[in-house]
Amino acid sequence: MALKTDFCILGGGIAGLSLADALHEHDIESIVIEQNEIGSGASGTPGGLVNPATGRRAKKTWKAEHCYEAIASNLEKIQAFSDQPFYHNNGLLRPALLEKMAHKMKEQYEETTWPDGWCQWKTKNEIQEIHPGINCVNGGLWLPIGITVDVGAYMQAYGHFLEDLGINIFCGERPYPISGDDCWIIELEEITVKADHLVFATGHTIATSPFWDWLPVNLIKGQVAKFQKESSPLSFSHSISSLGYIARSDDENTFIQGSTYEHDFTDVQPDDQGEAYLRKRMKRTLPQLEEESTIIDQWAGVRTSTPNYKPILGKHPAYNNLHLFSGLGSKGLLFGKFLAEHYADHLINGTSLYPEIDINRFA
Repeated sequence: MALKTDFCILGGGIAGLSLADALHEHDIESIVIEQNEIGSGASGTPGGLVNPATGRRAKKTWKAEHCYEAIASNLEKIQAFSDQPFYHNNGLLRPALLEKMAHKMKEQYEETTWPDGWCQWKTKNEIQEIHPGINCVNGGLWLPIGITVDVGAYMQAYGHFLEDLGINIFCGERPYPISGDDCWIIELEEITVKADHLVFATGHTIATSPFWDWLPVNLIKGQVAKFQKESSPLSFSHSISSLGYIARSDDENTFIQGSTYEHDFTDVQPDDQGEAYLRKRMKRTLPQLEEESTIIDQWAGVRTSTPNYKPILGKHPAYNNLHLFSGLGSKGLLFGKFLAEHYADHLINGTSLYPEIDINRFA
């Protein structure tokens, strides 16, 4: 049996599903092939944040307004399709833990034009009024627009949504695509897919792909852990970004602590060293919470980053119908939907790609 499609997308994470959705909005057919399960790679983290103020200086992210609007709208769209709640508009607290950090954060805040209601500078006392017991030096930021997402559950719901639209998603398949006459041939276990275009949205595996191994990407292992507070329920409803992040769960006693940034690793499994690192970070921010919490689950994934910390989109220099959508790094949740729409517009209407993310900066 053979299926013919306009685009075959390899990878069922944030990039792959978002692009399939964006192409469908332009009435372009696609098929998604995932070697494991939907959201099984770095996109499947059990807790993540939509946070437009990142890094130690809390700098406003690239294209923050466009990216935030796209993901906020998409979360609402997919949530309406799912009975399981997977995100909360619960705000984000960013306390400064060092005097130098506080100075740089406030300086960055004062130099940045934030949309109304997005970001507020708070004194140390105001931060500790929002969250009693939190470590803070000279103030920090409060972002009422911060969103906490169970990314794995979001990916599962997104996959079901796309299938309901009629998009075929095949999981558990590890095909090797072959370039034919003006098309790509992908042999699956029971069917053959013939696609006019092929898109790699496979995350960190592009580093070993013969098509993409020339790209200067960095692989970073990230571990997160789910903790349970042993006695009383958590006293806060917001999430926190401080030497990693603390993402609230639906359960009133549990939360996600993340993430490690491991550049030298030998396997992709969670380990004791990861838990120790996460606990150390938690203790710097909320020492009492660290003492009262027990780990109940742990997860690890590998992210792909680039020298300028921006994603990579574009066509292969030798194949006009071979495409890449990768390098989302730790900002995949924020960047994914907006960049998928940007690339779909580029493919269909010929609009130029932003030079910061264009693959031609490496070609």
